[in-house]
Amino acid sequence: MESRTQHILDAFADLRHRIAEHAPFDQPDLAEEEIDFLERWDDLTNKIQDNTHDYTFDAQEILSRFIRCYANLVPLVKRELLWFVGGECLHFLGDEEISLYQQLEDHLYELDSQNKSYDISKEINALRDTPTQMH
Repeated sequence: MESRTQHILDAFADLRHRIAEHAPFDQPDLAEEEIDFLERWDDLTNKIQDNTHDYTFDAQEILSRFIRCYANLVPLVKRELLWFVGGECLHFLGDEEISLYQQLEDHLYELDSQNKSYDISKEINALRDTPTQMH
């Protein structure tokens, strides 16, 4: 599996695990809305694992729905997940974040063109630790 796809899959799995610790997902009897939401989430996970060509559209829908319906849980979302999923999820990122992720894309492209392997999480952390220069 391509590293970006694996990163997205891991971020969704981590988020799925983390939301299970918070209301309303920590209740023994979930409402129909939450059951439907989690079923769609699990379907998305399968699509990402199968690397279907359109999983990003479903990922955008799931994340947007999550942000609209469970705003109190949004801090659990890894910000780069919004970037990698794209679409309307980009509206939830600030200008500085967008700039950081554009730098990340340039850096990953450079690493890819040199056939170097990398860990996206480590590359993100390295960029976050680098002081930004204003042009």
